[in-house]
Amino acid sequence: MSLAARRFGPALSTNARQRMAELRAYPTLETWLNPVTRGLARRLANMEWQKTLEEIDFEYRMTDVDIAGRTCVRYETAGETRDDLFIFYVHGGGLVCGSPRLNASMVLPAIRLTGAEGIGASYTLLPEGRFPKPLDEVDAIYRALLPAQENKRIVILSDSIGCALTLANLLRWRDEGVRMPDRVVFVSPALDGAAESDTYRTLDRHDPLIRSHNGRNAQKLFQFYAPEDDLKNPLISPIYGYFSGLPPMLVHAGSREVLLGDAARVAEHARRANVASTLRVFDGMFHLFHMYWSLSETKAAHADIADFILKS
Repeated sequence: MSLAARRFGPALSTNARQRMAELRAYPTLETWLNPVTRGLARRLANMEWQKTLEEIDFEYRMTDVDIAGRTCVRYETAGETRDDLFIFYVHGGGLVCGSPRLNASMVLPAIRLTGAEGIGASYTLLPEGRFPKPLDEVDAIYRALLPAQENKRIVILSDSIGCALTLANLLRWRDEGVRMPDRVVFVSPALDGAAESDTYRTLDRHDPLIRSHNGRNAQKLFQFYAPEDDLKNPLISPIYGYFSGLPPMLVHAGSREVLLGDAARVAEHARRANVASTLRVFDGMFHLFHMYWSLSETKAAHADIADFILKS
């Protein structure tokens, strides 16, 4: 289905329609898997994400900081700040692109709206970053930050594949007795390497950014990440884990994205495990629309995230 042929509901804002008409689909998975074309695909994706920072209309500062041997990013925004709240950000990018700096438009609004201190985690991308390396790096960064957050509420915000790294680590931290975050926010979560969610098939080609090919793309990506492992291992595809004892979670997704099923499943699995969970589905919206701050739908989504973070 071409963008020109795609139909939009009347409730969708004019700006959102225009933005979707302008968006280009992410490079094909074969482009990522091919070592000859991978670098070009990474540059193109990174450029698109970095461009979203131009839509941020408030003052912010990003500073590199070394934590657990990784170059992470400290986020600061203009306005009132509070010293009792800390946001830990784990970026997406399919494990093949992105960074806490390039993807900062996902987390900066939460920093601005809550006044929290914020750090974005850096992890090794594929092909060097095969399982469990990125998982272990996020774990090490989080543990290194814990002593300074002793008297603070901790919130983890993650998006797309970053949600898989976050949720898998939550399962480990629970089992190992590590201090858990007080709340977790999952945006457009990619959690199932086996691609069993219904929407990998029913919503394929409805999102302007992601192509699912009936789930095959997700399966191939996770196989690239963990070629020797069972894709239903909860440390790889944490949707297959048991969620009892996890912190309250807020889950956001757009109604057009193939990952809507993963979002619905994680919220429901949490509820069945007696974990407080809230699922928000934004009508007509696409994968990672939260990065496009100029859209009214995006501002509403970030306001909801801020309300959840600040809730006592």
